[in-house]
Order: sequence, then structure tokens, then C-alpha cells
Amino acid sequence: MAIVDFVRVQTPLSIASPVPEASTKPENQLQFQSLSEKIRTLATWIPASKQILDDMTELAGFIQSSMPYYVNLAEELQLLSGDGTGENLHGLIPQAAVFNPVGMPSGHTMIDVIGAAIEAIEVAKELQPTFAVLNPADWWHMKLMKDTLGRYILGDPQSVAPPRLFDLDVVCTTSIAKGAFLVGSGNPTASEIRDRMELTVEVSTEHMDFFVKNLVAIRAEKRLALVVKRPGSYVTGSFAGAA
Repeated sequence: MAIVDFVRVQTPLSIASPVPEASTKPENQLQFQSLSEKIRTLATWIPASKQILDDMTELAGFIQSSMPYYVNLAEELQLLSGDGTGENLHGLIPQAAVFNPVGMPSGHTMIDVIGAAIEAIEVAKELQPTFAVLNPADWWHMKLMKDTLGRYILGDPQSVAPPRLFDLDVVCTTSIAKGAFLVGSGNPTASEIRDRMELTVEVSTEHMDFFVKNLVAIRAEKRLALVVKRPGSYVTGSFAGAA
């Protein structure tokens, strides 16, 4: 069984101290936890007629492009929400700190919730967040918010700019549920994707009686593990109660 071993920081180093000349320097301490994650395989396959692939190159091209898309979509779902059981990856959301809405002001908005999640990570002295994962319905709700004068809060609709919120890259995807969010760091110190096999698409007749029937099996797969070394650098929660 393929395993990736890694260490997770349990107790980070404390900051250095001023020291008088010719005196003993203060000792620091760093505690690690040794962990491991199993390499997971994400794959799918379809049967096809050899003749139709030979005769319809456009169809063959469609299959070759669409199958990787659905493998990558499975990877995205697993990286976000995989529960670590069976052959599932151990995703970011199950390992992230849970957002605590206590103390949020009355009438707070969804934008306020993201700001508070960023604050929670920074107060915990974790790695600076770089992205926020949102469902497209929630992101459009934020983009359509207006002030009392009817002006869009997040900027002119005619402006062309990458989606950002509090200087974070906004990642819109239906792979996260509507009403939920994830704020975290893209720094490899926080987490890494360990690829053991890049996405591959292979065609073979070596399946059952495919050879004599002029059938082929088309398989797309990849192998990887998600290593989360600083789970405290991620905060997840919901927009429940936000105006």
C-alpha cells in the first residue's frame, strides 16, 4: 500500500528574545506529530467501438478531453470534502477549524463572515490566508449587494478584474455546497498535493472479449495524496444568519 509520510506542527516555535552579551540563549521548543496519508486513485472508464473511434475523430477527441475533466472534478470534490474513509482523500473542509459566529454584529453580511474567518486565522497566528472557496450562488449574492445609493459594493460591473475579496483569490465552484465556505492558505507549508501519477488516458482491447468484438476500453485516472500540515490555517463554516 502506497503511503506518504509527513509531519504536522503541533506546537510552533516561540519568537526569539533579547539576550544580554555573554549569557545563555533561551532554548526553543518545536513539537511535531508524525502522520501518513494513503495514495488514492481517481479513475473512470468507458467502452467504445474501435470502428467509431477510427471513423469519427471528433468523437475520439471529445472522449479524450471530457474524461480528464470528470477525473479532475472528482479530485476537486475530494480535495475539498473527502472524509478520509475507504478510498476517499482526507479533504481540507473536514480538517479545517470550524468558524465560530459568536460575536458577529447584528445584521452582519456574508462579506462580514469571510472577513471574520480571515481574522480568526490571523489571530490564531496561522499562515496568512490566500483564497476563499465559495459556491457560485453565494459569490453572485455578494457581487449583487448594493449600498443605500444603489451602487454595487464589490465594484463596477463593467470592470474586468479577477474575483477577489479582502485581498483573497475567490475560487467559485459547485464542489462546495451553497451556504458554505472555506478560507485558507495556498502556501505549501499548510498543505500539499503529492502527485504519484499525473492524469493519464489509456486505450486498450484487453478487457473480457473486447478484442474479438472490436471494442476498446478507455480509462482515465490519476494517483495522489493530500497532505495537510497546518489544518489551523483553514477555516470553514456557513453563512447561516448572515443578512
